[in-house]
Amino acid sequence: MQLSIRVQGTLVRNGLQNLDAEIPKVSRLVIYRSSQRIVQRVKRPGARPNHPINWVSARQRKGFFASEGFGGGVPTRRSNRYINSWKIVSKDDVGYTVINDSPGAKFVGGDAYGQNQSPIHAGRWPLFRDEFEAEVNNLAPEIAKEILMVSRRNGLTQ
Repeated sequence: MQLSIRVQGTLVRNGLQNLDAEIPKVSRLVIYRSSQRIVQRVKRPGARPNHPINWVSARQRKGFFASEGFGGGVPTRRSNRYINSWKIVSKDDVGYTVINDSPGAKFVGGDAYGQNQSPIHAGRWPLFRDEFEAEVNNLAPEIAKEILMVSRRNGLTQ
């Protein structure tokens, strides 16, 4: 009885070259999709949108409701400036940056360190840092899955 294994050099070499060329594209696509999910998550108010407002001070509360206060008194409709200011920006062919350049964004969703969210928004809007970390934790398995699909397409695995 005899068993032989033969590698078809050109086929394997071509498959590996194709895989090598596609890995950066796959990684970039996965990172972009992840960035899109981060943006969708931070655009939605938290699970408790009717959570009571935690005013920092009585002065802040009075200023908000005063006709001459910041915002010109109680708003009759929302501007959605925070929600509409989220952007995904390409970063040097290696990835993407998720930003919100609206004034006061750090007070609604916190800053890059998960700090500075105003008590008024705590419990009502998710922290940007928490949503970012939740998505980043899923990146490696998602990239591995995509690479496996590409290797199958190139005849390297079954």
